[in-house]
Amino acid sequence: MGHQDLLREALEAGDLAAAEAHASAALLENPDDIMLRARLGSIQMLLGRMDDALANLKQAAEAAPSSGVLWNEYGVALARTGAAKDAEAALRRALSLAPEIAQIHNNYGNVLRDRGDFARAIICYRAALERKTDYVEAKGNLGVALQEIGDHSAAIECFESLLKDHPDDGGAWTHLGVARAAQGRLVEAELAHRKSIALRPNSPDGYNNLGIALKDQGRLDVALDAYRRALECDPTDAGVHSNLLMCLCYDSRVDAAETIRMHRQWATRHVPDIPTESFSAAANGPLRVGYVSPDFRDHSVAFFVDSLFANHDDRRISLHCYSDVANPDAMTERLRGHVPRWRDVFSDDDDALFQRIRDDGIQILVDLAGHTANNRLPVFARRAAPVQVTWLGYGMTTGMPQMDYLLSDDWVDPPGPADDWCTEEIYRLPSGFMCYTPPKGCPLPERAPDQPLTFGSFNNLSKINDDVIALWARVLAVVPGSRLLLKSRQLADPLIEERLRGAFAKAGIAGERLEFIGRTASREEHFALYGRVDVALDTFPYNGATTTCEALWMGRPVVSLAGDRHVGRVGVTFLKRAGFGGWVAETLDAYVSIAERLAHTRPDPKIVRETVASSLMVDGACAALEIEDAFLDMWQRWKAGVKGR
Repeated sequence: MGHQDLLREALEAGDLAAAEAHASAALLENPDDIMLRARLGSIQMLLGRMDDALANLKQAAEAAPSSGVLWNEYGVALARTGAAKDAEAALRRALSLAPEIAQIHNNYGNVLRDRGDFARAIICYRAALERKTDYVEAKGNLGVALQEIGDHSAAIECFESLLKDHPDDGGAWTHLGVARAAQGRLVEAELAHRKSIALRPNSPDGYNNLGIALKDQGRLDVALDAYRRALECDPTDAGVHSNLLMCLCYDSRVDAAETIRMHRQWATRHVPDIPTESFSAAANGPLRVGYVSPDFRDHSVAFFVDSLFANHDDRRISLHCYSDVANPDAMTERLRGHVPRWRDVFSDDDDALFQRIRDDGIQILVDLAGHTANNRLPVFARRAAPVQVTWLGYGMTTGMPQMDYLLSDDWVDPPGPADDWCTEEIYRLPSGFMCYTPPKGCPLPERAPDQPLTFGSFNNLSKINDDVIALWARVLAVVPGSRLLLKSRQLADPLIEERLRGAFAKAGIAGERLEFIGRTASREEHFALYGRVDVALDTFPYNGATTTCEALWMGRPVVSLAGDRHVGRVGVTFLKRAGFGGWVAETLDAYVSIAERLAHTRPDPKIVRETVASSLMVDGACAALEIEDAFLDMWQRWKAGVKGR
């Protein structure tokens, strides 16, 4: 039996190592056999031997310049090595040679999707399905791309169509769950993820997505179990591990020692043990500062960097932004207008982003995500800049020895015990660590004269735990006839609303005193809802940030409980800097008393807004000056050999 026959047998048996050996031997006998060389390259690609695969596939494609099939295979190999531009060129050539082949359209769509060109990717996937209507992979890819552009209804239709013919496709089930969750259908999302897990019990994706859906429902214990199961399936997945840490932030039972231990565990597992390249202390001109974030868009992070970026002094700071945004929006463009050196890095993998930052000569690199979704902590783990700082997006330590400083202030992180929560050195800004940018053209909302006294909270449902419900029930009890208005995207799900009503009923609050609202169609509608709120109630142990600032700007008083950790003291820093320190409660009893007093006195909304408008809470110029001073001090310390903790 010849090597060609043995090659076929090895492939049929799934023995890739033997297949490679027989293909290599056969090629020695027939060195001009282009298809045999291509087959060897394809086998090597499956084995992960990418250098050998590329060499053979390139030789085969160049030897057959009119073969769309071979240029397609070469393009796929290039894409797998991260050579996106070369892959796109090869696949465009394949399409021009063989436009009738569905697989080429699908593969070209994958390259486009990976670099964030979702609109053209969708065209490619649809072209693939026109040529092969039962093409499962292309239909699944189309659904994912539709999700990426926010067309969740079309994505759901796509996945449901796929599952109608292929009900055992576990990947499609978890993608369907993600799309349903984006519409606020969290219980249906949970069921879809559980179906995926039943079909693929060793795949981390289903468990991770289940954890997200459960966390969003406020079911933290089972969410943590799901994340742990995902990590058992793939202990190397840093993103899943970050999701677990983020979930812990909502749990009041986790103390400082446990927080440090869990975050250090992330660093031990995911930070590579590689030598750090040296940096030069020599620098001409302004200090080069780079901000890295996936949230330079309509997102809470953007509301706190807007006025900062607008007020940075180019004579002191050379401002760079690395925007990891999949779908830029009007806020992205607004921020871009403040930044002279803006980099769109969504299509950059960690290696490419690391090199881009090094090439830009960044001296202070600022992480704005921490362990939140789509973070780039692996880039910081490789020490992309001499001084690295985490700030704003995450309310805990990163746990990474390569992160030198955490920007904060004395209100949210009082000196002493707070330092025990961080692996970084806490660098405290004198006038506060967050500066809110109020919305423009947003009038104070009118209150209906016959409206009953209404407490309200627009915080994420994940922050509303049993202890919060019990405290809010006490507040409602001491103000007879009062109501509670809750707004959160998760409350679009009637099953979640029913569950929450049941929790309040157990605390003694009748359903007619409660009103729940899901996502509004516009920010204008969102702000107008504050006209129906008299007193805003903050959550604990995880305080609101944007929600507190918005309520104050809408002229509504906010009651906040001072906690024992960063995430539980954000309300303290905003209220005290805005001039409303009397609305901060140190105990549960004080929280109830303050809420009762404010319900009876109802501060004038106009005065509340005027007070906020003249406060440090919204002083972008002051914030920019202090952060620049901090960065310049950090740089001088680094040059002197003094680093963060």
